[in-house]
Amino acid sequence: MTLTTAAGLAAGSRGGFVSMSTAAQVLIAALPLVAVIVLGILSYFYFLWDYRKNKLIIEKNGTPRERNIDDKLLLLGVVALFVGLGLLIFFALYAGISSSLLGGIIPTMTGAGIITHYLLIRKLRK
Repeated sequence: MTLTTAAGLAAGSRGGFVSMSTAAQVLIAALPLVAVIVLGILSYFYFLWDYRKNKLIIEKNGTPRERNIDDKLLLLGVVALFVGLGLLIFFALYAGISSSLLGGIIPTMTGAGIITHYLLIRKLRK
């Protein structure tokens, strides 16, 4: 950011997303994409580790534990919901009502959808 932009933001002028430098706009816009990529990589290695663990248990004539994905689903939904709410509040305070709010709305609605799915599945199984 240039000194004039930083001074303007410090003085209270709410220029928002448009008044930021191009590099800052790219970094803020890339945040959700980077988060999804990192989550995908972590998920891949978690499933690979779980597969190898179960394979080793079976090779040793054991029986792997039954998977309970419901609790993990609820955890994923709650984390996505609160990350989305945090981003939503940040973008609303920083840039106001603009298209940058999509960076927070998308994970918020994803988390709400996962939690709703968890509650429906739990209700149907009872």
